[in-house]
Amino acid sequence: MTIFAYIKAKIRIKSMDAPIVTRNLEICSYEVDPNSLLKPVALQNLLQEIGYEGSEFCKCGYELLRSRNLFWALNRIHFRIPETPRWGDKIVLQTWSRGQAGPLWHRNFRMVRPDQPEKPLVLATSAWTVVDLSQRTLFRGDLGFDESYHYGMDTLPFCTKITVPRDLEQSNAGSHAVVWSDLDSNGHANNCVYTQWAIDLMPYEYVRNHRVSDVEINYFHEIRPGSTVDFLLARSENRWYVTGKVGDTVCFIERIEFD
Repeated sequence: MTIFAYIKAKIRIKSMDAPIVTRNLEICSYEVDPNSLLKPVALQNLLQEIGYEGSEFCKCGYELLRSRNLFWALNRIHFRIPETPRWGDKIVLQTWSRGQAGPLWHRNFRMVRPDQPEKPLVLATSAWTVVDLSQRTLFRGDLGFDESYHYGMDTLPFCTKITVPRDLEQSNAGSHAVVWSDLDSNGHANNCVYTQWAIDLMPYEYVRNHRVSDVEINYFHEIRPGSTVDFLLARSENRWYVTGKVGDTVCFIERIEFD
């Protein structure tokens, strides 16, 4: 069985009139932090993986787009964590396509416990574009979506543009040279590692004693191998802003809130 046949076999649709892709998972030891809580970067990995399964269900999966020299590029993501899963927790992760608005395709996510479906652990929404792999330009052609693939239920409002409040001072917070382990199959820094970079900039004792409750990221430019990312950090109480730049180009802005 190929990996893509395996992924298809794991997809389960909740009902015929609700095209929701569902995975039953258990939080593993390598996905948690020293407090045994699911790391934000591990959460993003889970969302990204089931997002690929969702696009496969919509007949626009990774392999099909690659055959057309296209790929899905994450433009924005917002996830809220009312309760962080812990090591060993059994959870249900769901995703569905919310449809298209302008050049953006919206995808929603929800994570719950099997016995408490009415009590979300995580709610998330994301916005994606399709990029021409050879030209690195936005693809505006027909992807062949059918309206029956979309489900009109929202978890959070559609992602918006992040701006750092003007009254906050942004300080230089170091830099990171992009290495092999940062890269994904598209040959650029995986969007999930941005959150790992951001949290690693913050004081150890602060992160140890505060729980991440809300994260929002805007992606502007891909970050290529060999690049050095310079970070700017700003804070307003338990809300932090991280800006990542390569040279004079802003590549991403991330807002992270803690309890």
